[in-house]
Amino acid sequence: MKRAFFITTLGVILACCTPMQMDQMEYIDYSVEKQETADFSDLDNFDPLLKDFKDFLFFLDKKMVFRVAAISYQTVDPNGQPVKASGLVFHPLNKKSKGVIDFLPTAHMDSEGGGTDELYAIEGILILLGYTVIIPDLLGSGISKDMQIPFLMAENTGRVAYDMRRAAAQYLWDEFRYVFPYETTIMGYSLGGSAALATQKYYESRHANTVKIKEVHASSGAYDLVAAFEAFAKSGYSDYPAIPNIILAFKRYYFDDRGLEFDISQIFKGDLLANYQDWYGGQYTSPEIMEKLGTNLRAYLHEDFFKPFDQQNETIKSLHPYLKENSVSEGWRPKAPIYMSHAKVDTYVPIECAEVAVKNLRRAGANISFISYPGDHLTVGALWFVRSLIRFL
Repeated sequence: MKRAFFITTLGVILACCTPMQMDQMEYIDYSVEKQETADFSDLDNFDPLLKDFKDFLFFLDKKMVFRVAAISYQTVDPNGQPVKASGLVFHPLNKKSKGVIDFLPTAHMDSEGGGTDELYAIEGILILLGYTVIIPDLLGSGISKDMQIPFLMAENTGRVAYDMRRAAAQYLWDEFRYVFPYETTIMGYSLGGSAALATQKYYESRHANTVKIKEVHASSGAYDLVAAFEAFAKSGYSDYPAIPNIILAFKRYYFDDRGLEFDISQIFKGDLLANYQDWYGGQYTSPEIMEKLGTNLRAYLHEDFFKPFDQQNETIKSLHPYLKENSVSEGWRPKAPIYMSHAKVDTYVPIECAEVAVKNLRRAGANISFISYPGDHLTVGALWFVRSLIRFL
């Protein structure tokens, strides 16, 4: 009797002390659009700039052979409508993978700028450090290039990234019998920085039983859209044509698709008002759009944009709830540690976005390391990327 009691008690104790196994990700259909085998000699394909830095990237594995595949899969748009998306999977062939990195992509305005269009993306360079890297195109790019980009729409970003993760896991099992690990690291710069935190929030709040986040590396993202709009209104200056993209995304998914009125003439003016459908139709790159817009926001945004909230027109006011909804700077408590950085003089994404996010998330109990660097958006981007490579050695 005592023996049975002892065994039963011991079993209960061991059961309580054994870490709970995480659930498996649900199966998802996917298709391989194209794939090829590559190695270090294909480094030039990632980015032309890397050709000049080959000799300095001594820490990359020159013997690595890997597979890069563009896959497509089913997900949803911001209103829950089914849509097909795509992304890239990089996986080592001749060595054991060190783990998985979810790398969210930087922004582009042209429809041909997605990673799957070229089968390579600069973010995939971490394959040459031995990691499996998955890079979702996000909607409006790759196979979904004909869609309006849901620019900085946080919930949808997380959902599309998660479905890409599921598709990548299934592809790697079918192709290599690779057991996809529960643990992941999330990374992203600029739009990818915002997307990294949006993905962290989505994983931790909705799929904590299928994904465990080790850490998040985010740089130069627009984490707080209210802070971004206020900073741009104060300076009246921008070196990147993102504001119209945000407004057009909100117009499409929050107003047009729901049958609600939205008077774009109360936000855009001048040449932008006359040409926004053409300029933001996917045929122009960011520099080409900037040539058309210029850097003076007052030249193409309604004068009410620069007024205090209570003096703005009703169309601009109607955006504010969605700016807050798609900000990832408050309303949750991140569990995984976050390593965040930003340029002190950033005319693409104001540093106020990071400062407000760090303040709010620390107040919520998040573990955040934040560094602001001298320099602008692009120079800090290069610094962050090199530091990231070194960190993963």
